[in-house]
Parts: sequence; C-alpha cells; structure tokens
Amino acid sequence: MIISYNGEENFTIKTKSKTVKIGQEISLGEMKISNPGEYESGGVQLEVIDGITEILSEKMTIAWIKKAKILTNEELEKLNGINVLIIGVGGGEFTETKMAMDVINQIDPAVVIPMYSENLDSFLREEGVSQEGADQYKFSFTELPNEERKVMVLNVS
Repeated sequence: MIISYNGEENFTIKTKSKTVKIGQEISLGEMKISNPGEYESGGVQLEVIDGITEILSEKMTIAWIKKAKILTNEELEKLNGINVLIIGVGGGEFTETKMAMDVINQIDPAVVIPMYSENLDSFLREEGVSQEGADQYKFSFTELPNEERKVMVLNVS
C-alpha cells in the first residue's frame, strides 16, 4: 500500500486493486462518494461517518480524521484495530495539537501520519520526532511497527 499527501486534508491511498482519495473529495476507484455510508469495490472497504473515513484493505485499517475530538467509548470501539491514523494537527482548520495527541493515544495506532497546513512543529515536539518528510509511505501489513508508534511526515506531492 502507498499513501501520498496531496496537501491540506487530501491524501491518495493506492492499494493493490484500487486508488482511494480522501479529503475534500472522496473516491474509491472511479466511484465518487458524497454521502456517509459503507462502500466496497475491488476488495477495498470504505466507511464514511461524521468526519471520519475508514479504509480496510490488505488486512489493514486506515482512519482519516481532519478535526478530532475525544472519542466516546462507542466511537473508540468502532475504531478499534486502526493500523494507520491520518489526523489533522496544528490547529486552525485542523485539530489542536493537545487534542490530536489525546485522540492518538486513545486510538493507539501503529503509524500516525499528520495532515497539516503550516504549524507542524508543536506536534513533532510532542511526538519527539524531526520534520524530515518522505514523498510517500509504502508499507505492507508485515512491515507495520509492533512496539513503538511510528510518525510518518509526508511532503506535499
């Protein structure tokens, strides 16, 4: 699977069978998605609910949250088993850093990918990582970290 950052809240996720776009517009392959609900195409499942998009493919679950809030037990149960969390950080149109950290700790994903407009520094300080970014994140289920959470900063492509 390959995740690329297209700027602001927009990401492209390439699976073995489909390309998923999430952000201002959501699509699963050729299917444009404009309403909440569950969708499936080519072995990729997509669920869109109340500001959260969840993608299940290749034995992995990816969640996308632009503006996070502390999750209820019901929401947390629904998001159980998230491998990769794409979350807005830095405030403004995205989640404030402290709130983002609280939600990240609630979900406890193996990998966190921040979406940001400008202010990434406070989030990186909280996570204790540098701002070196990559153009994409390519991974498989067996390559996910088991112990320590990995923060993957992506450059806008």
